This record gives sequence, C-alpha cells and structure tokens, in this order.
Amino acid sequence: MARIRTTQIQIPQQRGRRRGSAPAAHVVDLGPGTAPVVLVVPDRPSPGARLARWAGRALWRRRTTWAPIWASIGAFATTGVLSVAAPGAAAGFAVPAVLMPAAWWLAARRYPRSAVRRQARAALRIVTTRSAGLAWAAAAVWFGPAHPVLALLWLAGTATAQTLWSRRLKALATTPLTPADADVQD
Repeated sequence: MARIRTTQIQIPQQRGRRRGSAPAAHVVDLGPGTAPVVLVVPDRPSPGARLARWAGRALWRRRTTWAPIWASIGAFATTGVLSVAAPGAAAGFAVPAVLMPAAWWLAARRYPRSAVRRQARAALRIVTTRSAGLAWAAAAVWFGPAHPVLALLWLAGTATAQTLWSRRLKALATTPLTPADADVQD
C-alpha cells in the first residue's frame, strides 16, 4: 500500500465565545487525479485549562458574593507594599483610627438631645468597624501584614466580613417587595 502524503495547516484563531487554541486541519493528498481532502481536527483544551476556565467563570458569576474577600486581599497586599515602601505611613492610618472613636464619644456625650444620642448609638457599629480596620492597617503597615497576630486578625476579620456580607445578601434576596417599594404607576 502506498503511503498517503498529508500536509498540516493551521487555521487562524476564530472570534467568538471559545477562544481556545485554533483547530488543526490536515490536507490529505490521495494521489494523482484526485482532489485533496481536508480533515479538520478540533483541538481539545487540556483538563487543566478546562478547570481554570470553569473556575474563572464561576468566580466571575459570583463576584458580588465574594466582594469582602477581594477587598481584604487588596488591603492585605496594599499594607504589605506600604510596609516595605513607606512604614511611616502607619501614622496616616493610626491617627484616624484614634480620632474617629474620640469624635463619636464627644458627639454622644456632649449633646443632651436624645435624637443626637440615638444617631450616635446607630453609628457605633460603623465607627467601631472602621476604627478597627484602620488600626489593623496601621499595625500591618508598621509590622508587616504577615506578622502572625496580624495575619490571624486579618483572617478573622475577613471571615466575619464575608459571613455578614453573605447574610445581608440573603436577607435582601428574600425580602418581599411591598407596594410602596415597587414602581407602580396608576
């Protein structure tokens, strides 16, 4: 039997949803007097590429669910860069971390009206959270975010933020709309 000559050609990458590697095409020459046959063989991505693509799509679809994780990773990286480049920047985080609760305390104690105190009580959780975050950032810039105690505090804060964020999203998703909430026009 005579050997069949084949030539491999590369088909340029196609536009569209699948942007993996382009399929290969083989031109088979069956001999004199016959037309060449073109065989197109699709290129299958490797299992690792398929897994990476699946994970990327899953993370992208649920990007709002994972927002606190991404924010905390950004804060960890930023404090790491600042601790190497400018450790003196810790004062820029430490001063507001101290002044914010002090201002809250003054507002809560100075005004005898109950409305101001009610507003100050409502802002307590926000002030405490932001002050703790700024204090962690100041310590992380000064000592480095990889310090064992700071890393554990970062992990605990990230887990807490993610848990509260997820509970908040679930509560928003299950809250029924009332006629006052809906945009009903008569």
